Amino acid sequence: MNFILIGVAYLIGAIPVSLIVGKVFLGIDIREHGSKNPGSTNAIRVMGKKYGVPVFIFDVLKGAIIVFIVNMGWLDGLSDQLFHPLVYGMASIVGHVYPVFIKFKGGKAVATSLGVFLAYAPVIGLAGALGFVISLKQNGWVSVSSTVGAFSLSTVAIIVYFFGPTTAPLTTWFGTRGIIEIPVIALIGTTLIIIRHKKNYQRLRQGIEPKIKSFKKK
Repeated sequence: MNFILIGVAYLIGAIPVSLIVGKVFLGIDIREHGSKNPGSTNAIRVMGKKYGVPVFIFDVLKGAIIVFIVNMGWLDGLSDQLFHPLVYGMASIVGHVYPVFIKFKGGKAVATSLGVFLAYAPVIGLAGALGFVISLKQNGWVSVSSTVGAFSLSTVAIIVYFFGPTTAPLTTWFGTRGIIEIPVIALIGTTLIIIRHKKNYQRLRQGIEPKIKSFKKK
């Protein structure tokens, strides 16, 4: 049952939301526009906030849904011992980055990783979101801010592992001290985010990486 759930989590993560929204509502293939990446950032750039923001929300939910269900104990009767909820979250992240439905060329793991940790330990997820927002306001680069957000999330995850709470209700919000899956999954997600932004880093070095319009210096 564990591996079936991992497969389900992967397939949920692999759903190409931006591609579906682009084709259904605008008649376009998101992979042929902008950065040609089927992630939510390119969706917002190409399709605008009206369609791009819902894509982002659904990409977050792809990471959150299985983690939330397992963490709430709703599937406990299906198996003697389920894996840690974050293991299924990791499967969703991998599905988002390497989706079987579109030849394993997916998004950059940011939104889905956020969803995984918001569902499991909201404070860790919010630390990543806060790092992203602060960085974006400072420099306007989504790629840089995604990396900053990933490192912020991983840093808090490591802190929780060593110094986090051990009793409810704090564990519901922060995660539980000594749970190795917390920093390990956070670091794996961060590694994937760095790998998937390789081309962005190259453009940054060349001085041609685009900024979000709202944060361009006038």
